[in-house]
Amino acid sequence: MSTPHNKVSRDLKNQILERVKTSGKSIAEISNEHDIGETTIYEWLRESTGETPSRDLIKLEKENKELKQIIGELTVQMGRQQKREWQ
Repeated sequence: MSTPHNKVSRDLKNQILERVKTSGKSIAEISNEHDIGETTIYEWLRESTGETPSRDLIKLEKENKELKQIIGELTVQMGRQQKREWQ
C-alpha cells in the first residue's frame, strides 16, 4: 500500500480516476497497480463526484460507454449497407 507521505500528481490522479471509470478493472486491481490505497481512490472518487460510486455504478457506466460505441459502429455499417443497396 502507499505511504501517507507520498503525493500523487493531479495528472496521475485524473488518469487513475479515468481508469477506474472506463477500464472495467476493480478499484482493488488499480490500487495494486499504482501502489495507492483503495481508500484513497474511493476518497478521490467521492471528491470528484460528491458521492462514493458503487462498484455496480462504475460497471454500468463502463457498459453504457461500450454499448454506445457498438451502436455507433452498427449505425455506420447499416448506412454503408443501405448505400450499396441503393446503387
